[in-house]
Amino acid sequence: MTAAPVLADFEPLDRLETNLVASWRDVSRAEHRFLQLLREFDLRRGWEAYGNNDCAEWLDWRCGISRTTAQEKVRVARALWFLPQIDEAFRVGDLSYSKVRALTRVATETTETELLAFALDASAAQCEIYCRRLRNGDPVASAADARRLHEGRSLVRHFREDGSGTLSVELPAESLELVMTALERVAARLPEDPDRSLFASGADALVQMAREALTGSPQGSASSDEHQVVVHVDATALAGQGGESELPLPMVKRLCCDGAVVPVLERDGVPLNVGRKQRTVPTAIKRALMARDRACTFPGCHHQRFLEAHHVHHWADGGETSLGNLLLLCSTHHTLIHEGGFSVRRHPDGTVYFSRPDGRPVAAPSAEGGVEVREGRVGYRVITSSAEGSILGFGANVSAPSDSNWPVRAICRIAAFRPLREEDRSLQASQPGG
Repeated sequence: MTAAPVLADFEPLDRLETNLVASWRDVSRAEHRFLQLLREFDLRRGWEAYGNNDCAEWLDWRCGISRTTAQEKVRVARALWFLPQIDEAFRVGDLSYSKVRALTRVATETTETELLAFALDASAAQCEIYCRRLRNGDPVASAADARRLHEGRSLVRHFREDGSGTLSVELPAESLELVMTALERVAARLPEDPDRSLFASGADALVQMAREALTGSPQGSASSDEHQVVVHVDATALAGQGGESELPLPMVKRLCCDGAVVPVLERDGVPLNVGRKQRTVPTAIKRALMARDRACTFPGCHHQRFLEAHHVHHWADGGETSLGNLLLLCSTHHTLIHEGGFSVRRHPDGTVYFSRPDGRPVAAPSAEGGVEVREGRVGYRVITSSAEGSILGFGANVSAPSDSNWPVRAICRIAAFRPLREEDRSLQASQPGG
């Protein structure tokens, strides 16, 4: 068996490097030409002639490009139309596709020049990290990213004939980091085995985690200090005033609702002072909150594990860390509030309202076909519509017994609701967002 020829034997190494870089510039120029043609083809909807649903589907079928990659190429091709400076640098080969892809996620008409200057001197990895942090600091863009990451989470099992198989997991960054931290901690406790590879160690740690979950204590709290995920975010970004963030802002705000915050004073990226770690919800307030709510307060949810404190008016936006501004939510519904488009508001009289992304109030159906109305200590009001389309009203001002779970679950049959009288329409007007 003969060894493969080595190009370095035929030309000097520096010339080989020069030719390699020149070849890659040719690749970038060819990629630019491809995206130019793709944009024209997409604008003229050439893919419709083949019965495809969109241009990405056509690329998958005609060019053999995976669906996800094809969607990204269509996005970049469209974005370059509005970014002439980046487009020109890409055309002459000064920018690689990797850099262009990152820049088109955040660049605008006003920021294009500055971002291009940065990208020309940065590596592709540095460009990707910087652009991701800028996008995470944008409230609108990061909300869409957080929702996409949350909705895309998955765990897929592939079994073989002998019963073995593989697990494929897709998680948002903070969840993946949490899992990896737990795996590393468990792996460090495994008995030493010089023959065990790094990959086998990870697999053994996963099995050990499952074993401990099945045999250990069933109680747990998503906000315990047994694990830590460190997220760096500018205070200005957290306040919605722009800046950098390691993760999308909605996700960061959820983590900050019931986490620990360490203030760091920086100048030009250099830490000057690191403050003391402080929990956003002090232990005493958390105990009182657990005693008051006892379970997730989202309508229809009764989970009493993995509960997190939620600031109705987030502390980063000026909200108080007090019982009057806090609710218990399970991790699932806490994610829905911050990253799923749902919202919760508290009326000045203490009434709490949960709303869907379309603004409609949340009311869980009861077993009898009615509506489960969640009442606070000072009452709950529901404005909803009947099957016939007429507006119905329900008002209550109920003081919950001191020994009962709050909120009280009151099952109210829709049939028992009376049509909303004209004089009662002030109820509807008093509802936040109504």
